[in-house]
Amino acid sequence: MKDRFTLRAIILAALVFQLQLAYPCSWAIGYFHQVTSLRGTVVGMNRGWPRWLRQRVARGNVNLRLYEYRWPLHDRSEMPLVKTVRTDNSGQFDFGVLQEGHYTLVIDWPSEYANWFDVEIKKLPRPTSSVKIDVSPVYPDCTGGHEFIAFSE
Repeated sequence: MKDRFTLRAIILAALVFQLQLAYPCSWAIGYFHQVTSLRGTVVGMNRGWPRWLRQRVARGNVNLRLYEYRWPLHDRSEMPLVKTVRTDNSGQFDFGVLQEGHYTLVIDWPSEYANWFDVEIKKLPRPTSSVKIDVSPVYPDCTGGHEFIAFSE
C-alpha cells in the first residue's frame, strides 16, 4: 500500500515538473499568411495592454529579415536571407517587389523575443494594400500579441 502511494507521488511530481517546462502556446507549422506584397506597420507594447491600445503604438527602428522558407529547420543559418529592412520612425516598412513563394519573416522586437511569421507571396483576387504586425509578447495564457493582419484594397 505504501509502495503504491510512493509510486503515485513520484509520477505526479514528475508530471508537475514536466508541465512547468512546457510552453503552452505554439504556432501552427505550415500556416502561411497569404499576401500579394509585404509592406505595412509594426506595432506593439511590452506589457499586457488591451489589443486596441497595443496596435496603436508603432515600433520605429526595428529590423525585419525575410528568409526563404525551409522545413524542417535545424538551424537558422540554413535559411537563405532574401532581404532586410528597417522600420522608419512611424513603424512603416516596405520589402518592395518580391517573387511569389514562401518566406519566413523575422522581426527583432522586443529584442529578447524574435517574432517569426510564415508568409506566402502570391497572386490573390484582391491585392494586399498593407499589413499590420503586432509584435507584443505573448503571455503564458496565450494572450497578447503575435498577430499578422492583412488589409486588401
